[in-house]
Amino acid sequence: MRRVATVRAPLPARVRFVGLPMSVIDDTVRCEVAGGAVATAVRTGVDVPADDARAEESPELRAARRRVVIAESEVERLGAVSQQLEADWLVEDDPSDEPVATWGAVVAARRELVKLRATREHALRDQLATARRELADAQRAAEVIVERDRDAGNARAARLHEVRKHVELDLVAPAGASDIAVTLEYQVGAARWAPSYVARLDGDSARFELRAVVAQASGEDWTSVALRLSTAEPEQFTALPELHAQKIGRRQQEPARRGFRPAPAGAEALYADYDLGFPPEAEPIVASAVFDDSTYEGRAPTAPPRLSKLEATASLVAGGISSENWDEGTSRSKEMYAGAPPPPPPSAMPMQTTPAPKSRGFAGTIAGGVAAPFALAAQGFAKKDAAPGGGGGEQLRQAVATAAPTPRLDYGNLRMAPASSPARGKLVAAPGVGLDEHAASVADAIGKLEELALPHGHVAEWAHTYDYAFTSDGRIDLASDGAWHSIALTSRPGKAALHHVAVPREQADVFRVAEITNPFDGPLLPGPIDVYDRGQFLVTSEVDYTPPGGKVDVGLGVDPTVKISRNVEFHEEATGMLRGALRLVHAVTIDIENTSQRPVDIEVRERVPVKREGDDDVEVTLGKVEPAWERWTPDAEAPRESRLRGGYRWRLAVPPAAKRLLRTSYEVKIAGKHELVGGNRREP
Repeated sequence: MRRVATVRAPLPARVRFVGLPMSVIDDTVRCEVAGGAVATAVRTGVDVPADDARAEESPELRAARRRVVIAESEVERLGAVSQQLEADWLVEDDPSDEPVATWGAVVAARRELVKLRATREHALRDQLATARRELADAQRAAEVIVERDRDAGNARAARLHEVRKHVELDLVAPAGASDIAVTLEYQVGAARWAPSYVARLDGDSARFELRAVVAQASGEDWTSVALRLSTAEPEQFTALPELHAQKIGRRQQEPARRGFRPAPAGAEALYADYDLGFPPEAEPIVASAVFDDSTYEGRAPTAPPRLSKLEATASLVAGGISSENWDEGTSRSKEMYAGAPPPPPPSAMPMQTTPAPKSRGFAGTIAGGVAAPFALAAQGFAKKDAAPGGGGGEQLRQAVATAAPTPRLDYGNLRMAPASSPARGKLVAAPGVGLDEHAASVADAIGKLEELALPHGHVAEWAHTYDYAFTSDGRIDLASDGAWHSIALTSRPGKAALHHVAVPREQADVFRVAEITNPFDGPLLPGPIDVYDRGQFLVTSEVDYTPPGGKVDVGLGVDPTVKISRNVEFHEEATGMLRGALRLVHAVTIDIENTSQRPVDIEVRERVPVKREGDDDVEVTLGKVEPAWERWTPDAEAPRESRLRGGYRWRLAVPPAAKRLLRTSYEVKIAGKHELVGGNRREP
């Protein structure tokens, strides 16, 4: 993708492209500044839009769904009222002591009651029918809005919980610099395409159209863009050429290639002023440092044993020796415990605590007073938090084993460590921002697009020995919906030569074929082609690899105006001095009739039997042929064992409303006591 933006003067020190999809591949981001400014740094990041963030649903969809809910509630209410009216009794017993009314009054009262109930039922039915129609209309309107949003693609403003990527450029411009144009390029992996073609024939001329089916789910709609489709693979590995120095003299062995260069010496001296201004904190006191056994005669000084992670945690809590915060960027104390091995697994029998040896002097007193709380705290933590496998060591080993390895060749994600970090002066991986969920969604979209089935007849795989890019003549709109869209790229006028091909030995039909010259500067890739003759659709055929200027043969189907028939005469004759050989004579005649009002160029293909190489018992002799023909070998590049042998063809022109007669004959001579497999007659 390429974006171009114009930055007006006065130029800012920083320019940011916002609203980019999450499918942007950071390593492919490039920028170009046209004007007086220079881009000194390019950074990619993520941000959450706040001001123009879009809600979870569009206002139209929210209103449509609210309308559906209101209509459903009204239908439910009217249905309940109707059921209640049907369930109610019309006549109830009179609990009063008043005298019974006359029969006429009772009948009149009941008639009025029935009339009132009927009126109420009719009104409820009308209201219920109206409510159901309103519900159906609301549901259809909601479905239309949902379908429209789906067809619009997944390119939209970020929702409240979503993030978008941005690219930030640092600019340096001289004073009084004018407007500049900034071009940003990046690659997205969620896009595929396959070629297709259209040939519009009109006599001897043709217009060849190049089309393509394109599907993309990058997260942004391509609106009014110039499309360029390339056959190259962006991630294909290509070794760059190396230009070695040419020296005149004695030949020397080439030096070994180095994958990494060592860091420059003296880098630590660059931080001398920083250490003076911000002196590092004092190293924490390690409990084992008090056991200074270098004073004992006959023993070499030993390094203090490194504490395990469990013991280190216990010492920090129980003794309160170090108050340093564990900060990933500035903490130095984690280096002391980073390389500590995990505690050993528990033994079969519980080990008894060995009492500390008594020591004379001040050192022994301090050791006993400091080591005891450490041991008690370590035992308490081990009983509380230890898992099977040795005090949490198994969990630590599993966590280390399942951790993702740090990529060593991801140079675009390397940053210089800060001066407060123990790794200062070195390039370290940039800290992650917790986008695993978004990366998984992007990978899922790419996987679905790769599994998307191509339309019938389309091919998206081709050889990469020669790559080419096809550019659209105009600008196109393509929605990011992950579905195939047919797009017209370009068209060129060309030449078309119509001729007819017939193989009467196999079928008594004459086929019309159009030979179209490739008018494009690039090759034609495999794909389907739709053929139109004077505006009428004829047939859908296939195109194979065709270089620029090459010929494309497109079959147009059977031409009913050209008739062809094939007749064979066969007889056997005894030959040889002693009549010991057998001659099989075949005479073939082919009649062609052109019933149309235009001349026809026709190619008639025929085949003569051939014998196996090294077989001297069979002899095939070709007889008289009228008119003359030529050899025809369609599979010139095929292996010898699968190559068609004995092929011939006639090429002739048949005037309108005319006939032509083709004749040929051949003889097969074999021994009289032999017989050909399948019969001596070689023709049907």
